[in-house]
Amino acid sequence: MMNRTKSDQLAAQLLTDMEARAKFRPLRIDGETISADIAYEVQRQVVQRAQANGAGPIAGYKIGLTSTTMQRFCGVDEPILGRILARRQVQSGTQLRRADFVRVGLESELALRIAKPLPKSPDRDALLDCVDQAAAAFEIIDDRDADYSSLDAYSIAAENSWNAGMILGAPVPSHTLGSFNDLAGRLLINGKQEAQGNSNDVLGSPLNVLAWLARFSERAGLAVEPGHWVLTGSMIATKFPASGDHFRFELGMLPPVEISIV
Repeated sequence: MMNRTKSDQLAAQLLTDMEARAKFRPLRIDGETISADIAYEVQRQVVQRAQANGAGPIAGYKIGLTSTTMQRFCGVDEPILGRILARRQVQSGTQLRRADFVRVGLESELALRIAKPLPKSPDRDALLDCVDQAAAAFEIIDDRDADYSSLDAYSIAAENSWNAGMILGAPVPSHTLGSFNDLAGRLLINGKQEAQGNSNDVLGSPLNVLAWLARFSERAGLAVEPGHWVLTGSMIATKFPASGDHFRFELGMLPPVEISIV
């Protein structure tokens, strides 16, 4: 009961800060970092508020901080989960308004669409059989101008792991990509290559990300349903676009994903 009271208080504080577009601050209880249980209960309330405000049903999940690059970038050492909401999807090739966010970031990812429930004891072949489509993607994040020198994973998780939307390139049948390993990615900003990554950078393989999600969802009682998309984590450190920028992410032979910032 005490944990529920604390999580309710933290959720109220966080929602107030988010609505005020205040600078991100880590959540603490008596000066200590919050637990996973509290973080994900706060996240549930944050998502519930967003849905009440018209963000739509859950369209999938983002698994964040899955690469060494991103863990070092954020100063943390474990993956986190967030919920993707249907009305926060942006079509590739269109425009994203920078003013709609406190500080918008774009993360370069492989997205996988779930075709059937993840197995409780997943192995490689069983996980492959659970996916029917794949796409190059950007995750939209809003870090609310966070200070990256003082982050912790569960404070980020509480704020829905900073997920503010998803941009998908044209999907292809997943079987054309084999096991999703060794897909070379490159990020171009205004036509110039800015960074490179590889699908192996996310927990060693995107299938390892799905295995992590299967274990987490079983433990947390989350429903990963057919039709849900899973963002497997950024293989390139987050980039913060300026107005007028054009971002393009190319991943293996997948159609690229693009977005312009206004």
